[in-house]
Amino acid sequence: MIQLQKHNSPEKWAVSYDCRTAVESFDRTCLVTLPVDGADARDGELKGLAVTDEEMARKAVNYVFETPGGTIYHGADSHFSNYFAKHGKDFNIDVAINNYGDNPIGIQDKMTSIDLLRMAENLRAKVIIPVHYDIWSNFMASTDEILALWKMRKERLQYQFHPFIWEVGGKYTYPQDKDRIEYHHPRGFDDCFEHDSNIQFKALL
Repeated sequence: MIQLQKHNSPEKWAVSYDCRTAVESFDRTCLVTLPVDGADARDGELKGLAVTDEEMARKAVNYVFETPGGTIYHGADSHFSNYFAKHGKDFNIDVAINNYGDNPIGIQDKMTSIDLLRMAENLRAKVIIPVHYDIWSNFMASTDEILALWKMRKERLQYQFHPFIWEVGGKYTYPQDKDRIEYHHPRGFDDCFEHDSNIQFKALL
């Protein structure tokens, strides 16, 4: 069993795991985040500096958590990369988690809805969970877009995965929740009519 708890802080995750593997990240934003090798000698000028896999590896990683209940892939702030397909062949991924958002004009920071679906397909995941779309006001995005595109494409492209739309404070347990599409907090009142009602008439409204 994998149990994930979504908090209102992007750094606060409750994940139980037995084996954690760091793999390549595709957060290309970190390549232009100081310190960058060679920048000091050029008074901080980044233009013309070489971009290397080693520079990326020093600054960011994705994680694979392998547990008896299943395998989680956390892509963190990765952008889309065709190398997701390599990770999909290296690991048997059940649940993938990655950033999602609407990028302002001139910015390419968050994964779009179609990027997220392509990521899940490349990883051969069973479930894809978008995160971060609800914590940055200028990147706020609708998860309805993910669901709409998935429904449009899943039969034609024979998708073997589905999205799961989470809520802050919500819980996701795999594989028990593997067929769920959207989270809803418990609605309560499960104990209705287990005891006689203490009101003046039999039924309220």
